[in-house]
Amino acid sequence: MKLEIFLFYISIIVGIIGIMLGIRVKYRWYWLAIFAFYNFSYLTGFSRLLFLSIVWILLSLTFGHSLGLITSFKKSVIASFLGLVLWVISSLLIDDYWLFLSVQKIYNLLGLY
Repeated sequence: MKLEIFLFYISIIVGIIGIMLGIRVKYRWYWLAIFAFYNFSYLTGFSRLLFLSIVWILLSLTFGHSLGLITSFKKSVIASFLGLVLWVISSLLIDDYWLFLSVQKIYNLLGLY
């Protein structure tokens, strides 16, 4: 139980640091935040899908920057809105089991859950 709580807090701290580095240094740091918040949303339990919205927003921002589509603040707001739309669609159409299957398998292999 203590290990899960430790992973919970480490995930939120690493996710916030990843967002800050992605904004200040380079957008590739968003990947660190994506994996951290994905793990964080799996560990939260009750509000899983709420924190998964952060993952979708960061994914849309990362892909937009990678493709060179985001060059201004206005375009990053549009990409963030697109991420929210994708989050709503995935929350309504995809079951939680399938959304978190990969992290669930990793935790099962490590013997944590």
